[in-house]
Amino acid sequence: MEMIDKATWNRREIFELFSQIDYPFYSVTISIDVTNVKNVSKSKGISFYFLMIWICTKAINSVSEFRMRIRGEELVLLRQTNPSFTYMPKNSENFQIITMPWEEDYNSFCMKAKKQSDEQKCFIDAGKETDELIYFSCTPWFDFTSLTNEHNFDKDDTIPRLTWGKYYEENGRLWVHMSIEVNHRTIDGFHIGKLKTAIEKEINALI
Repeated sequence: MEMIDKATWNRREIFELFSQIDYPFYSVTISIDVTNVKNVSKSKGISFYFLMIWICTKAINSVSEFRMRIRGEELVLLRQTNPSFTYMPKNSENFQIITMPWEEDYNSFCMKAKKQSDEQKCFIDAGKETDELIYFSCTPWFDFTSLTNEHNFDKDDTIPRLTWGKYYEENGRLWVHMSIEVNHRTIDGFHIGKLKTAIEKEINALI
């Protein structure tokens, strides 16, 4: 973890401006081509959902602004963030929250994600819930073009929230609409653009 010196930080004025806003959060929805993700998940026999979480976590960790956290008067840059994601057990209509460390090998990550998701009996392991996370969810029952998440009214909440809907076909390719909800105190649209590029890079690298 690295401490950010706000006095010399190049976004200091932007940070201070949005720190005065009552609700500094915003959400955008982007389109992502997930054809390669679907093909690889099918050929490897792993979950499309878990593979998407792996890809997005790796991409987020490559964009430093998504690893920034506000802790009171301090601004810190985390070394790594890890995923915390919704999961609906088979034959259930109630979801659980699964939190686990990201790792470099996507096959191993996806297998461990399935094992932990299948074996977890509680709704959430509160002891694992820190600000060093990314919140993921998915609506595989329907597509969407806009989405917001619930959270406490805490202006210091800098945990990114990513959600995607049911994939759809267009021109022979599979796509999802992905909502990215962030705190404007630390993340601008430019950084979301960098994240989109990073996600696409990781998807292309699968094959």
